[in-house]
Amino acid sequence: MIIFSFRFRIEKRGKQIPLILYAMLNKLKFLGHLYIYKLKGLLGLKRENIMPAINDYYRPGFLKLKKEDVAVILPHCLIDSKCPAKFSKTDGIICKNCQLCGCGKIHDSAIDKGYQFYITPSVGFTKRLVGRKQLKGIIGVACDYEIEKGIASEKITIRGVRSNGTSVKTQGLRLHEYDCIHNDVDWDKIEELM
Repeated sequence: MIIFSFRFRIEKRGKQIPLILYAMLNKLKFLGHLYIYKLKGLLGLKRENIMPAINDYYRPGFLKLKKEDVAVILPHCLIDSKCPAKFSKTDGIICKNCQLCGCGKIHDSAIDKGYQFYITPSVGFTKRLVGRKQLKGIIGVACDYEIEKGIASEKITIRGVRSNGTSVKTQGLRLHEYDCIHNDVDWDKIEELM
């Protein structure tokens, strides 16, 4: 409620001081969510989904990126076991749009909207892909295990996630479960992030 009040006063009176205060409170809120998430992990406590806090914080910067500098990256666990897709060493799993899973629909939508699209077999491959393609933004999907691993291994800053010396603005979703073979995600939510 306090944040809303500051926003309202900024629009109503046009003062700069509350705008700076609002930005500082937003950064503190983001960093607070991040540190509580890490602390709960260290203490062995159950953690809530961190992705909404990350998405909210990075969304304004993400929306300013050129779409051709952003990729929709899906994990291999979303493809069907009978998927005819082939693997490319540079681009990951190449979607054949077979309609056995939701990846084809997301592929078409991403390309139509001007985004790049990839299905990757691992986090390591994704990190190399970000560097190779010089991505500035990612709409990604991952399981809790990969999210936790990423938060532990990558530097998450107020400017973006540091990957290969570059700050990348992220928007992401958590998979429904931790299963490396048959998994599912809220496909409509991926569309909303685009």
